[in-house]
Amino acid sequence: MTNSPVARRYARALFELGLDHDVLEELGQALSQAEELLDKSVELHSVLLNPALELDERRGVIEAVADKAGWPKLFRNFLMLLLDRDRLQELRGIAEAFNDKIDDHFGRARARVTSAVELSGAEAKKLEERLEKLTGKEVIMTTEVDESLIGGVVARVESKVYDGSVRNHLQRMREKILKEV
Repeated sequence: MTNSPVARRYARALFELGLDHDVLEELGQALSQAEELLDKSVELHSVLLNPALELDERRGVIEAVADKAGWPKLFRNFLMLLLDRDRLQELRGIAEAFNDKIDDHFGRARARVTSAVELSGAEAKKLEERLEKLTGKEVIMTTEVDESLIGGVVARVESKVYDGSVRNHLQRMREKILKEV
């Protein structure tokens, strides 16, 4: 994840406010929704980031979206601050940094697991438990399939990669054989 120092500062400020007001999860949900809306709606993106439109018009759009989404007042104020300071383009980075802070606070780690074939529910649960033992944290796992792995799995947890793929084992064997030649 790459987010700017500006995004991290805003995320830290929002996190501290959420902690003070005991609304961390609600803010996290609202932030994820807002980031997704801004990312998926070309119209909303172009309206909110268009400096040719009056600030009051863009503020009205945020209010309308916030009303419809049911976002808390604290989050609406945060979005207005981003708009006023021309920082809405940082929303994705802010969301990433905020989620990292929430995960750290609650002792969670996010894992992205890639396997050669779809994992069964039991296999996924067993792998999740194994990753929890390795990290000492609650693991929130997402899975994807990449047939090029041939077999096995690759798990990315925070900044660590656990590669148990057949492709990786074959590559290491190849390197050993070439090294001895």
